[in-house]
Amino acid sequence: MIERELLETALSATSEGVIIASIEAKGKPSKIIYTNKAVETLTGYDSQSLVGSDCNLMARLTSDTTVTEQEITAALHAGESIRYTKQSNTKSGDFFWNDLCISPVLNNNTLTHFICVLHNINEQVLYQEKIELQNSLLEKKNSQLDNMATHDFLTQLYNRRFFDRELKRLCAFHQRYQTPLSLAFLDIDYFKEYNDFYGHSAGDDALRLVASQINDDFSREADICARYGGEEFVVLSASDSDESTFLNHVETVRLRIEELAIPHEKSKTSDVITVSAGIYVGVPMRGVSPSYFTEEADRAMYEAKHGGRNQVAVARHMRLISG
Repeated sequence: MIERELLETALSATSEGVIIASIEAKGKPSKIIYTNKAVETLTGYDSQSLVGSDCNLMARLTSDTTVTEQEITAALHAGESIRYTKQSNTKSGDFFWNDLCISPVLNNNTLTHFICVLHNINEQVLYQEKIELQNSLLEKKNSQLDNMATHDFLTQLYNRRFFDRELKRLCAFHQRYQTPLSLAFLDIDYFKEYNDFYGHSAGDDALRLVASQINDDFSREADICARYGGEEFVVLSASDSDESTFLNHVETVRLRIEELAIPHEKSKTSDVITVSAGIYVGVPMRGVSPSYFTEEADRAMYEAKHGGRNQVAVARHMRLISG
């Protein structure tokens, strides 16, 4: 058996705090019978003030933790150790992150005492928090970079690169399952004249307002709204698979943009900003480039322009809805 003097020396030398407490009868507090030097270093309490004191040590060890006193007591009576982490207070009112391990001391299979080993893990916790903060900042940065790569800086709609990629992907999917896909081109009427008269700053504001309205009206998960270039916008939808439904939806957007009542003195169509739009709804064809969709919708949009602007045209049928 290890000599008592050697045991005392070993416990005094370790940086782990060691507390030994008795298990009293039910309803009575535990009594601390031993603490080593490290406990004083960790907590600020000297051994003389701790040893022999009556205190509900178990309750203190389980305060502000997810581990309950009942769970620890049950484990100890089962002859098992239990380990968890908590913030422990020092005598001066500071706190430290404490990795606790509580183990039973049995005498003839009867629980008589328990040993609590305290380990200061402030450095590990602070390091982990630093890593988590760095990871959070990295995720935020990556999200910003991803947003820059896929979104238009001015309007915050998707950009043309992302739209072209999604059009290709969705065309392949809808061709495979033979389901319709809908695409709309929207172009602000007489936008060059607007910029020349009101200035580019006002033009940017107008683009943002129009983009926001389009995005608000096509905000479903299966809708993709993008700035195609300049004053052109495009909507790709897997939700409105019926031509008449999609036509009515785009027409609603056209009306709401007009209702924004953004003054446009140089428009030959209206005294406010308006848009002309063209739509195409169809099942993607095998061997045909996805650009067929954009070409058809673009052609319909120009038909709307030639028909007097501020209206929606349907590809091939060239059926117009006028404002």
